[in-house]
Amino acid sequence: MTDYWNHNVAHHARIVRAMPPNCRSALDVGCGDGLLAQKLATRANWVVALDASADMAEQARRRTAELDVEVVEADFLAAVRDGVLPRHSFGFVTSVAVLHHLDPEAALQAMASLLEPGGRLAVAGLAMSRSAVDWLIAAAQLPIVQTIRLAHGGKSGPDGMPMNFDDIPSWAQSKRTALDTLPGARWHRTLQLRYMIEWTAPGAERRAGQRRASVPVERT
Repeated sequence: MTDYWNHNVAHHARIVRAMPPNCRSALDVGCGDGLLAQKLATRANWVVALDASADMAEQARRRTAELDVEVVEADFLAAVRDGVLPRHSFGFVTSVAVLHHLDPEAALQAMASLLEPGGRLAVAGLAMSRSAVDWLIAAAQLPIVQTIRLAHGGKSGPDGMPMNFDDIPSWAQSKRTALDTLPGARWHRTLQLRYMIEWTAPGAERRAGQRRASVPVERT
């Protein structure tokens, strides 16, 4: 499977850099075809890639077949509620363009609950321009965004990726949700008309000698 570029993939390098050193375990929520999980596997000992779409999960399995990546086909919030994803078991949790598919506050709370002490969260999300200031910022960014897009040969992405633009929040709403849900988080816009949330779980010291969490699903 080949690599490609789009506005979501543009955030992958920053997300990988946000991973803690010597990362034991990482989780990609809404993994799509597994491109980001593939990159996370170069830095983490073990990666869980989760997606609710059967088609995307199958593509992720094919892409990461030779790597220490476990692909889980499940609804994220249900997987946390039911214990499929053990709490406090991941050194790094990420998601890209997923929050607007879920209840954003509940999803951020769930992601935070999965982090071990000192673990890191890096989330890239979508927001809509709904104020004059928002539109001015978007207009100012557009030439740069278009230049970057052309430099990568235009936007492309995996076939079958689910799309939903009905519940995308405003920039102000996305920022308020992030900062209210994750005290101390960093929220900022990015050039690709997305935003980033970065947060570190309380507890500087990681759990010593903790074994890798096991997700109770069958590999295929």
